[in-house]
Amino acid sequence: MDAVISALERQGELTAAELAEALGGPLSSMYRMLQSLEAVGWVDRSPRRGRYRLGLPMMTIGGLVEDSIDIRELARPGLMTLLQETEATSFLCVPRGARAVCIERLEGRAVRSLAMQLGSSLPLYAGAAPRALLAHLPLSEQRDVLESGVVMPGDPPRPAVAATLRELEEVRRRGYAVSDGDVTSGIAALGAPVFNHRQELVASMSISGLRHQILGPNLERNGALLQHAARATSAALGDESAS
Repeated sequence: MDAVISALERQGELTAAELAEALGGPLSSMYRMLQSLEAVGWVDRSPRRGRYRLGLPMMTIGGLVEDSIDIRELARPGLMTLLQETEATSFLCVPRGARAVCIERLEGRAVRSLAMQLGSSLPLYAGAAPRALLAHLPLSEQRDVLESGVVMPGDPPRPAVAATLRELEEVRRRGYAVSDGDVTSGIAALGAPVFNHRQELVASMSISGLRHQILGPNLERNGALLQHAARATSAALGDESAS
């Protein structure tokens, strides 16, 4: 994802084929990546047919990409530890409007879920990593996501507002979000927030796997491991309260 944004930043406009050739990946994967980036507003279609360009002012995009690169590097030790300790797929997501975008994914050993591939996104109301982000937004923004956010093809249905707001209160109290089959049947996940040196919400970390792997008797241990990794990443980003 960062490589695509960087290439468009350097070149201005490129076709999917030019991007695939420049970055050394298959064209089909590039189309999927561009579709995801376009969906969250990072990339726009150019008036010139078949070409893509950055979708936001350069200053905004540049700052976001730089922050994402820093977060990925600093989060990777925690993600690796989560993978080793739980054997579950480990994710890093960043908020983008009303959605959460996956910017890092370390594949688990038990099952390969198709949800939240690198560069893909989910609405903030769906899944553990997105809801960990949603829980720490102001109430007015939470309501906007739950009541008026755009639902894209393939998204899980929007949940009931009142029940979700109560759940988000529990997420803040507990320190992590729990997803149990609301994105993919039989797949559970946990998600915890990451903050920067200004104690601003910048990302969420998550683990995902089969229900028995994530929940049940493993829930308390997995939740503690995830919170430790998220706090360590927050501390690495300068959040003194996480130290």
